[in-house]
Amino acid sequence: MFAPSQVGIEFTHTVLPENTIQKTLDETLDNLNNDPRVHGILVQLPLPGHLDERRVICSIDPAKDVDGFHPTNIGNLSKRSSKPLFYSCTPLGIIELLKRYNISVGGKRAVVVGRSDIVGQPVAAMLSNLNATVTVCHSHTVNLAREVGQGDIVVVAIGKAEFVKGSWIKPGAVVIDVGMNAIPDETKKAGFRWVGDVEFLEAKKNASFITPVPGGVGPMTVAMLLRNTVDSARRHFENSINTRVMPNPINPLSPVPSDIDIAMNQRPKPITELSRELKLSSSEVDFYGKYKAKVSLSVLDRLSGRSDGRYVVVAGINPTPLGEGKSTVTIGLTQAIGAHLHRPVFA
Repeated sequence: MFAPSQVGIEFTHTVLPENTIQKTLDETLDNLNNDPRVHGILVQLPLPGHLDERRVICSIDPAKDVDGFHPTNIGNLSKRSSKPLFYSCTPLGIIELLKRYNISVGGKRAVVVGRSDIVGQPVAAMLSNLNATVTVCHSHTVNLAREVGQGDIVVVAIGKAEFVKGSWIKPGAVVIDVGMNAIPDETKKAGFRWVGDVEFLEAKKNASFITPVPGGVGPMTVAMLLRNTVDSARRHFENSINTRVMPNPINPLSPVPSDIDIAMNQRPKPITELSRELKLSSSEVDFYGKYKAKVSLSVLDRLSGRSDGRYVVVAGINPTPLGEGKSTVTIGLTQAIGAHLHRPVFA
């Protein structure tokens, strides 16, 4: 069996008992969401009937949803003006297969049999984004054989053994079989064999390309899961090194108001917003009201591999006649480094 460690990805397999309550599962996911060392979260579905599967999927941080099932990622896939953080692994593997075999998609007629949230709907959206004309069919489609026969590219994910017949396939069509069904076979040691949703032996007589079952789409799904995890880690790293605190806007006035008027007219930045800009996770910050927080020392462990910053000491000085001493210089330096040089700085 393949293990992610074989390609340098560390993983933790968390096993919860079947009678686990919803609260325990929610807390487990929350801890993983807030752990900066975790770049991808995968929940094995289906779940026991007493657990809310939709709630669990929605509980995963979209930025760690390497399965691509979160409503935010699914929703952004269907919008032309946006892009999901992750694509569902099986559809992404299907698109990768088409690219690797130099099969053009633009302008082709694609027929997707199956409308599941995991495969059918996402792969239809992805094919459409590649300029294919897509028809989504299902078990209730009238004259399904005719619809399938019009497809230059046929993707079948309906979950029924050899449901699509080989005679339905248009000569020269590309057939991608996502199905994985066990049927009895006394010649096999296990007493069964695996077949797809397409009648393979007959379909390959007409198809120019066809994926086998097993060994076709399945390995690609695993490969795309690993790719999503690597992409997540890379994105996390790039975000962590591109820390930038956006200063509040200022409105210079003339004559210059008094210090108290300036202070009273400036609304402090909410500490939750500031913590996001600093890439602090919720587990590393304890909030005290809207504008104050304590930061956990665990941040030092997380950033132990990063180079140190600069520590600037403003020593005791004689203030000017206007009272510009240690405090004024300290705040002035902070404002100059932060607002003008755009560097992370704290006073």
